[in-house]
Amino acid sequence: MNPLLYLLFSLLLPSHDFHITHTSLHYNSELESIEITMKVAIEDLERSLESNSSKKLRIGTNKENKSTQKIITNYFENHLIIFTNDKLSKYKWVGKEIDNNLHDIYLYFEIPNCNQNGEIKSLTLENTIFLETELQQTNIVLIEFKDSNFNLTFTKDQDVQRIQIIK
Repeated sequence: MNPLLYLLFSLLLPSHDFHITHTSLHYNSELESIEITMKVAIEDLERSLESNSSKKLRIGTNKENKSTQKIITNYFENHLIIFTNDKLSKYKWVGKEIDNNLHDIYLYFEIPNCNQNGEIKSLTLENTIFLETELQQTNIVLIEFKDSNFNLTFTKDQDVQRIQIIK
């Protein structure tokens, strides 16, 4: 294809057509904690966060807003809600990392001391990440809990799911 034509098409087309987040919940039996890793498009993250705030975030740049971590944490506390045995679980910020492709960002959270004495029998997740800004948003969650693995998909039509942990 002619390079000029390719450039013209790339400028006219939206930056990306697929709006998907990938989240993994991994149970760390040594710490009795759930480690949360999210991979999201920086563009989608900024669009959602900036729609709720008047601040420009510039995530991953030298001009990143100083309150970005707090804004990200507040957003995810309200859009990825996790219940263990029907009890709301609070998670804490661990960090973030820009992917080598400069398109995605990894966000890390943790639910500490959540399974004392092996008592977790169910997890309920409400996942509304980016659903307020992207109509075709899909959120995939992979759960690794001891010997059990689950693969959940969340959309605007199905934003809450519950799983039973089998011992």
